[in-house]
Amino acid sequence: MAPTALTAPKPTKTIKINLVRNNQVVDVVRQLSPDPTYKPEDIVQVSFSMSPKATIEIASIVAIIQYYCNIVMSNVIHDVVFDFCRIKLPFTWPNKTIRDILFLKPNDSVAIELVSKDCRLTVFKKNDHKRRDDWYDHVKNWRKDLPQRFHLMLNELVENVSAHAQLEDSRFVFTADCGVGLKGSLKQAIVSEAKQASARACALNLTRPQFTSKGIDRGHQGVGLFITSELSQMNKGYLEILSGTQEYVQNDNTVVRVRGVAEWRGTMVHGAINTDKDFNYRQAMKLFADPSKLCKDRFLVANLHLNVYGQQSLRTRELCEEIIRDLELAVERSPKIILDFTGIVEISQAFRGFLKQFVVNNSKIKIMIMVPPTADEDLREDLQELIELAAQNLIDE
Repeated sequence: MAPTALTAPKPTKTIKINLVRNNQVVDVVRQLSPDPTYKPEDIVQVSFSMSPKATIEIASIVAIIQYYCNIVMSNVIHDVVFDFCRIKLPFTWPNKTIRDILFLKPNDSVAIELVSKDCRLTVFKKNDHKRRDDWYDHVKNWRKDLPQRFHLMLNELVENVSAHAQLEDSRFVFTADCGVGLKGSLKQAIVSEAKQASARACALNLTRPQFTSKGIDRGHQGVGLFITSELSQMNKGYLEILSGTQEYVQNDNTVVRVRGVAEWRGTMVHGAINTDKDFNYRQAMKLFADPSKLCKDRFLVANLHLNVYGQQSLRTRELCEEIIRDLELAVERSPKIILDFTGIVEISQAFRGFLKQFVVNNSKIKIMIMVPPTADEDLREDLQELIELAAQNLIDE
């Protein structure tokens, strides 16, 4: 008797994901919000489409695969089937379900590797440090044409993901992890300053030279995000970090943006460097031994969305003081500050007073305040007073 051909499982739910032209990774994460109607026996079919003139960002595909691997392993649903027929992937998808990928080879810590000329996507199903190191050797051999600084940055990020995801051996990690996230990892840091930073929402705290999560006396600089951020900026590259409910974006040497996003479990790093630009890697690394020699104005504009703190009403004294501390950190590295109040419904009179004092104390800093279109009369009046005060900083230069 001839063997019976395997058939794909019949979906019980269908999810449609559209890949947009701009801010694709964040938009994808927003579309991956958990469905409260999921059942452990559900089989989800994920269908893809693309907006006009959009291109596929590998980080978007990584995020989608990571997300569904996680909910299958967590028994939220039984399985996931991907339908890529409407988009053109840069690699060949193996026509397997997520359950096939995760459980086909129980003794192998790597579930799947998809490789093309320009990208390599690897899904680990175990937090295996030895296998991670083997994988990294393959990455270096795969693209020998890439400069050493690229491999330094990639190795730093992969090592941090593996070290800080805090996953059991039975769970998996790769460049986007499903662990505890930056704040969760810092809560268990060795250095007290890192534990204090874990309670703060602004990702600017994690990319400053004074910050260390491991402790220099233990042989670690503990400034991996700072170095990665600086190398990317010096190279006029791009860096984006999603962790928890915050997004940190550094684009070229012009803007650093921090804003609130739909929650991502763990941390995802998305970025690019320019391999055709001359860059003195050794000279740059010498600066990290003495960060005081770095240019003070490392970003021309710092754009902070006040919704990153997770509160629509900015009223408590502790929160107001936290925001002011973050603003003071921002003016250390940027001569222009944008404060976006989108998502904020009210501010306390005390916070307005704090902001007024901040504007006065930083008269040489250009400050732009963005009023949300949904603001009521009271919020508009409060912010208008600040806008007029900040305008004097531009006049009195």
